[in-house]
Amino acid sequence: MVKTRCTLFIGLAILTQLTAAHHAAAEPLLERDVLPLLARHCLGCHGGLVKEGGLDLRTLPAMLRGGETGPAIIAGHAAKSTLWQRVASDEMPAGDEREKLSAEEKATLQRWIDDGLPTVSERQQNVDPLLPAGVQHAPQIVSKAIDQHLGGLLAAAKLKPSPRTADEAFLRRVYLDLTGHVPNAEHAAAFLDRDDPQRRARLIDTLLMTPDFGEQFGRTWRDWVMPPELPSTGNAGGQPHAEAKAFGSWLGQKFVANVPWDKITRDILTVQGETKSHPQVIFFGLVGQGGQTTADGSARAAASLFMGVQLQCARCHDDPYRDWSQQEHWALAAFFGWSQGDFKKIEIGKGPSQKPGEITIPGDAFKNAGTTVLTSFLRGADFSVKGDEDLRKSFVDWLVAKENPYFARSFVNRLWFYLFSRGIVNPIDDFRELNPPSHPGLLKLLTQEFAASHYNIKHLFRCICNSLAYQRTSWLEPATDELTRGALTTAFGRMPLRVMTADMLYDSLKQVYGESTLDLRTNVEHTTVGMSAAVADPHLEFQRRFSTNEEDATDFTHGVAQMLTLLNHPRLLGGSQAVDTYWRNLPSPSGRQLQLLAKLERQIEWPRSEKPIPVETTPEPIVLAAINPKRNEDPFAAVKAQFVRFTIEQGSQPCLDELEVYGPDSPLNLALSASGAIATASSLLPGYPIHQIAHLNDGLHGNAHSWISNEDGGWAQIKLAAARTINRVAWGRDREGRYQDRLAQQYRIEISLDGKTWTKVSDSSRRGPNQKPETPRIVLTPAKALQMIDWLYLSTLSRRPTEGEAKEALAYTAKTTDGRKALAGVLWMLINRSEFLLVR
Repeated sequence: MVKTRCTLFIGLAILTQLTAAHHAAAEPLLERDVLPLLARHCLGCHGGLVKEGGLDLRTLPAMLRGGETGPAIIAGHAAKSTLWQRVASDEMPAGDEREKLSAEEKATLQRWIDDGLPTVSERQQNVDPLLPAGVQHAPQIVSKAIDQHLGGLLAAAKLKPSPRTADEAFLRRVYLDLTGHVPNAEHAAAFLDRDDPQRRARLIDTLLMTPDFGEQFGRTWRDWVMPPELPSTGNAGGQPHAEAKAFGSWLGQKFVANVPWDKITRDILTVQGETKSHPQVIFFGLVGQGGQTTADGSARAAASLFMGVQLQCARCHDDPYRDWSQQEHWALAAFFGWSQGDFKKIEIGKGPSQKPGEITIPGDAFKNAGTTVLTSFLRGADFSVKGDEDLRKSFVDWLVAKENPYFARSFVNRLWFYLFSRGIVNPIDDFRELNPPSHPGLLKLLTQEFAASHYNIKHLFRCICNSLAYQRTSWLEPATDELTRGALTTAFGRMPLRVMTADMLYDSLKQVYGESTLDLRTNVEHTTVGMSAAVADPHLEFQRRFSTNEEDATDFTHGVAQMLTLLNHPRLLGGSQAVDTYWRNLPSPSGRQLQLLAKLERQIEWPRSEKPIPVETTPEPIVLAAINPKRNEDPFAAVKAQFVRFTIEQGSQPCLDELEVYGPDSPLNLALSASGAIATASSLLPGYPIHQIAHLNDGLHGNAHSWISNEDGGWAQIKLAAARTINRVAWGRDREGRYQDRLAQQYRIEISLDGKTWTKVSDSSRRGPNQKPETPRIVLTPAKALQMIDWLYLSTLSRRPTEGEAKEALAYTAKTTDGRKALAGVLWMLINRSEFLLVR
């Protein structure tokens, strides 16, 4: 609570500074100065819940309309205004002296009326967005305009912004934000070593093309929709974790394919059927009550998530502090009153409404229970119903229209919040007069750009992530006082220090340790049915242990229990499969590593092994893991090619859900149709719309987006947009893990420049048996130890160690002849550093 109050104070302080910078400092404004004092003293008797004398003081129109005695205020004439007369005489508000306005507050109210009732909204209407509306601009142009908006207000508030962050910090930040995990060592090294002034922009483009982008942003949106605890179907548990996960995956597929936001919104809010074929059906069960769809729950969620407004207080009565009436709440709910369902299905024509276009306020409402309300849009005209139509479609037509003031700005503000941990309007779903945007010109700019781009989500990401605002460092001088620190963060003059989400931490640990469940449970055999049955899923238990504050990612909620989990977890103390894999294929030391080693080797006494250190030999050939139905990756020596063919040599009508092609040190799938690549195949099983050749490279995973051969064996082929240097092919039968039949067991991968002459680069003979590969014996020499330390730092912190850190780690590994134990200790130390756990 203390932190919340401090943040609110700082936010109001900086907003006051920024607004006052462009207007007379003493000019009172409705939202900034007058509404807060009315909320403190007057809205209890003249707000949404109670309107004594028919007077409502929540909004300017309501004040001008007045109550039983006429208008409460007259612009330019405080002395003639009833409100001022009663406040000046202390007749209003009623109560003892503690309830009365102070002399300063009275002066503010009087000056505001005499000045003609000026408002922040009025000032903001004429704010210059810096770019013309109705035209989509290049991301770099929008990025510069973003920085102009922020820079001007920072200068006016006399705040010195933080500088551009180092490449290492940017790399880690953008990977976590766009893919949900840290970069692997190879990708980190490739980026840091690349001499290209455009490498940041290129990396942003690359990451937005990866399936990981969709997975990360999809699960983020899923979490915004989900309640803190999923609904349960009685004593047997039955929480819809699988359905919720499928909803996140469905969203992720839409985001990867760059489906416009208005189309995604329509697909969510007008869906019918079952979750088995339409995963977004669960949306209505999640926002309802007890897993059941409710009209008012659907209306509240639609308003919050897609419009940025809070209607929950208007369910039972007019909102005391916001200008939303109970009538408006239920008029919006009536759009959803003709539907009924739960988290597994939704049907139209079976809802609580007696007929389309009207709804009855339920008996548990505080006021007006039993009243019938007709459908109408928020702040809009009444809606006429035509037959037994699905009114949700009409609601979405109105919602996503370009002239709708809510839709585009709500998404823009939520995306800004995702990247900066604070919205331009904050809280992000509370657009109202008393909560104006901190940067109105910036909000107007991005809202116009998003609408002009036809709600292109990736375009909006590019515009923001390429800005200096996003690329600023979070570091501040130690002497910076708390108020300045908070003001800079609120004004977006620095990047806030954030905490990794549970999913980010889980995926980053899996990457550096290799595939692992990271099972945190104890006494699993004693797990009972019911609500506690959810802990039978180790991923869910990890999320529970490491969950963060969804509303404030800067709130460090990882406490003692979570840290002890990392410090003492046996899986994290026992070595890493990823370390073993890198050790098996350790390259020759780089010139930089040899140069550093020459400086450090004399300072460290290296132990003598109990067994002779083997003479350096050629590494054993790479043995790949056994074939996995979900995903397999075949690496090979880098080669230039335009055609990649995957031939199944044995198996009846085999299936592939995606064929991916990668270049060295890049996470970008070159085979995607969005990149201009073309998929072909030797045959196709007919009669199944969910199985198409196009699914080989559409970026959508799962059995419903796969190709099936119509022969014994067969081949699938990708023609890249142009000849490229490649070194990896990834493939799988079903990434969702639901199906394991039709799995290719014997195969070969060939490449070609012209589609005529083919060269084999990999085949199934490289695959190991269906048991864990033998753990390699790790015997460290100083050179190999430094190579492994370099790799561990790049894998965890996305940077190379400093000379001092390298010396310290080398000294640690020199204490034992057990190389595996030594490297496990270094890795354990790195993942327990705040630098690993935080997004800087």
